[in-house]
Amino acid sequence: MSLLSLIREDLALNGLDGVLILKSDPFLSGYYEPYKSRLKDVTGFSGSDGVALIMKTKGVLFVDSRYTEQAKIQSDFEVLEVPKDTRLSLWIKENMSGKKILFDDKVHSLEWVEQMNVLLKESNVSLLSDEKRLFDKWFNPTLLKQDLFDYDLSYAGLSTKEKIEKVVTYLNEKNLDALLVLSPENTSWILNKRDSKKSDYPVVYQRLIVMKNGDVFDFDEKASLLSCLNVAVDFKKASLYLINSLKQKNVYLHNEEEVIDEMKAVKNEVEIQNIKQACLFESKVVSKFLAFVEKNKEWISEIDCDEKLKELRALSPLYFNDSFQTIAASGAHAAQAHYAPSKETNIKVKENPLLLVDTGGHYLNGTTDMTRTIFVKEPTALMKQRYTEVLKGHIALASSSLKKGENTALLDEKAHHFLRASGVDYYHATGHGIGLMLGVHEYPPAVYAKDERGLVAGMVFSNEPAYYSVEEGFGIRLENMLLAIQKDDETLSFENLLFIPFDYRCVDFDMLTTAEKEWLNGYHQKIKEDILPELTAEEQEILKPFIMAFMKG
Repeated sequence: MSLLSLIREDLALNGLDGVLILKSDPFLSGYYEPYKSRLKDVTGFSGSDGVALIMKTKGVLFVDSRYTEQAKIQSDFEVLEVPKDTRLSLWIKENMSGKKILFDDKVHSLEWVEQMNVLLKESNVSLLSDEKRLFDKWFNPTLLKQDLFDYDLSYAGLSTKEKIEKVVTYLNEKNLDALLVLSPENTSWILNKRDSKKSDYPVVYQRLIVMKNGDVFDFDEKASLLSCLNVAVDFKKASLYLINSLKQKNVYLHNEEEVIDEMKAVKNEVEIQNIKQACLFESKVVSKFLAFVEKNKEWISEIDCDEKLKELRALSPLYFNDSFQTIAASGAHAAQAHYAPSKETNIKVKENPLLLVDTGGHYLNGTTDMTRTIFVKEPTALMKQRYTEVLKGHIALASSSLKKGENTALLDEKAHHFLRASGVDYYHATGHGIGLMLGVHEYPPAVYAKDERGLVAGMVFSNEPAYYSVEEGFGIRLENMLLAIQKDDETLSFENLLFIPFDYRCVDFDMLTTAEKEWLNGYHQKIKEDILPELTAEEQEILKPFIMAFMKG
């Protein structure tokens, strides 16, 4: 019996009308191995985010705009794009009035459950937690084995003791007895540990208790210590199952954003210097890769791009692994924001005018993430227009400043402006925080319209405006990494960390202002001085036109 048939059989046996399955886990991270494949196992969809609603005779898959086309290709489920087509709560409200829907209380946050119950109240839909542990029967989760190593102080900048002292100060200021550390990334950060087996997400899958006297315990082993104590818990990161288990132990819960999020996101001076060195090496790697593509574009495939980048990164003794699977996407593949080449989809890059490559590395001294869109054959006038509009948005964000306490919606608007002026747009965040040998996506910070947290000096984040069109058969994204720096007492500005040429052949120079041309001149001057001398003579000759085109006049 197939997994889908088994699930539907159990729905009927237990008087249920549907079940929700998402790519999440007890850490609410979506990366824990026994859980991360659930959504794919049931639907065939391999994207990093989505929710499936399985009913007795029907399946619906809810994804955001990054994954609409990918989901339609990979899954037989009905695919609905959120929020353009509908929202999960709205669809359930309109289609399942009076029905019973099962969910896994170990992977849904308390906050999510409360919000859904409010949204579905009028429709008389019953959301039922998995008391019979049907999810365990269907997916048979097993504990993930880890192989931890100490993350050296020369990379971390602060010892575990110093980090714990920061948490103790916070607890005393809040008059709380303990902090529950729920995020694997935050556990890894505070313990200065990483996992050698988890190559793209090398975190410690462990929850911690930090007491106000500085003692640290494993939560799963010592949760009873929290009885009758005032404990800070981030309800957005705590599953309903975990919250209920704490209440049963008479723990007094205080809903507080996990303070380590921002401690971790604001990089210390040692971390910043290390990240800059990692980014300089990555700039050399990707510049060498651009020369490789230019020389070999008649025969290489999307998978060849991935393999070449790994080969170049491995030249560094600090290389740990790629920070995510390289997106090497030719033509219409690039219209899928998170396409990844496989043996089944792999094509030669020469088949289309544009090649989008989004890639990054974990180095012991830093994590990187960048994207370039590369000319392979003569781009159309529309491709040049869209590339230039994306580039103008990229420059507008990079050359901006932000006032103290201001959220990032202003930066997001600047990045979108030129595309929107042409009546088009993209529908993902313009930027995300970047962890240090942790997750390549880190929050905070984020650059998007609904941001509420803003930026702090020392935060590292991406700048990645884009354009995608399935109908026109191409996608464009241009991504660098930025460091927020203190410009004056009230203002932040941003420092580029990656120095990789843009493709002058895709640019309509008549669309650029004098200020934009000056920015591109300064950016490529940096490449000429710091990156070009690190390349071979042949690579230099190939890339010189890419640099000099932006330095004319």
